[in-house]
Amino acid sequence: MAIVVIASQQLGSPFTLSYEIQPDSLQALSVQLAAVSQALGPQAARIVEQAMAKATEQLRTVAFEETPVGATGFLRGGVAADVQVISQEPVDVAGQVWWQAGYAPVVEYGSRPHWAPIAPLQHWVERKLHVPPGESYGVARKIQFKIARHGTRGQEFARRAVEQAEPFVERAFRQAVDRIARLISGGQA
Repeated sequence: MAIVVIASQQLGSPFTLSYEIQPDSLQALSVQLAAVSQALGPQAARIVEQAMAKATEQLRTVAFEETPVGATGFLRGGVAADVQVISQEPVDVAGQVWWQAGYAPVVEYGSRPHWAPIAPLQHWVERKLHVPPGESYGVARKIQFKIARHGTRGQEFARRAVEQAEPFVERAFRQAVDRIARLISGGQA
């Protein structure tokens, strides 16, 4: 099972961190799906689409649970998912899970030393460290200097989510193959 990491940026937009589920990377599963999809056409496509939807939602759920809340909850609240049927014959379905916050890759992978803006740091100090507003500026400045010297450490929340969800994703597609096999043998899916 391959869950591909995609860190991308469209012109004028912030970076996006996403994971794409590619079930066709499992060679044996891919061969089975190709063989039976020709025999069943739209029925097979529907079963694979349902498996992709189930797998994508499982990954989205685990990603939500693993994503840090931060000071605003925006990163965690911005976990989204989508399933697209690209073609029914041959069956080609794609699922994606992504974080809408443009700073998701920085939280995931960390950053090099840089001069971080003080206002978000001050807000973070007040919300996460419970430092009163009158004292938060000084604490935020210390953090700002540390980031300027050392950068930030990656949280690897997306990597953990993929590791935890992978067995569920694989199971969803193995169940799809079993359903399609039952259809071919004359049973109910």
